[in-house]
Amino acid sequence: MTRFSFRPLALALGAAFLFSACDATLDPADSAPADLTEAEIADATQIVAEALAEDTGGFVASARDLTASVSDGGMAWGPRGARVDAPCRNDYRLTYNATTGTHVVSYQCNVETDVVKKHYAVRIGYQYRDAAGGFVPRPVAMWDTVDTVRFEGTRNGSVTLRRDSVRWSQSTFEQDGRWALSQLADDATPALLSGRQTRTGTRARVTPDGSASRSYTITLSGEDIQLREGDGGLTPTASGELAYTLTVEVTRNGETQTREVEGVVELEGNGRALLRIFGLRGVYRVSLADGETDRSA
Repeated sequence: MTRFSFRPLALALGAAFLFSACDATLDPADSAPADLTEAEIADATQIVAEALAEDTGGFVASARDLTASVSDGGMAWGPRGARVDAPCRNDYRLTYNATTGTHVVSYQCNVETDVVKKHYAVRIGYQYRDAAGGFVPRPVAMWDTVDTVRFEGTRNGSVTLRRDSVRWSQSTFEQDGRWALSQLADDATPALLSGRQTRTGTRARVTPDGSASRSYTITLSGEDIQLREGDGGLTPTASGELAYTLTVEVTRNGETQTREVEGVVELEGNGRALLRIFGLRGVYRVSLADGETDRSA
């Protein structure tokens, strides 16, 4: 494996689930899990996708931070001498505790375009260790000695997406992630990513079919996801599985209830992924850039 040098991480993770009118002939094994309606599954689709996509501050955004070079000058990616700064890193601050070996980074992300508006605060604790288990106090200068990176971070705020002139959504969320990269010092093997992320919030949406607002909690977890550098060395690819559990708010006869949906995500390594939902036979795709979803044959 070509050695990682703080290059951008666009992991091929993703999740999506759709249930369209053309599926009316599906047999009982294909019926919606947890007694969800078509509209509820469509909303759940986007909740999972937004918990993963970069534009919505999901896992891919956190994963990009995980591979960052952190210093007093900011966060950057790329080989030494050719660093690329990431957007959306306002009010950046860094502190280092030599006793615990923890680099604490905080920043604000404030972006507004015709398609997306995102405003959230980020706080991350990094711990870099060498192969002997010792702390690495200057990860930029001493990157060749780094064997593992541990990451604990929070991301709290809101994101508004406009899909077109008649579809938009707004989410407020609190996200907590704990992830680790290992085997960075071994060029002969892929780096391994393990950990979990929990995101809790409320998502409102408007479509031609109506509007809705739902509270939710989603947890993503994975073990030993293999990371390798892709073509050109700029975008690592990933292989392995993520498991997810989604608890979402629904309404039955005027009463608010919750339903749970579980499944797995197969990583494709190309900015998209396949999702399988326990209780359904369909396979679904999601764009990890913006969270757009579609059903795969």
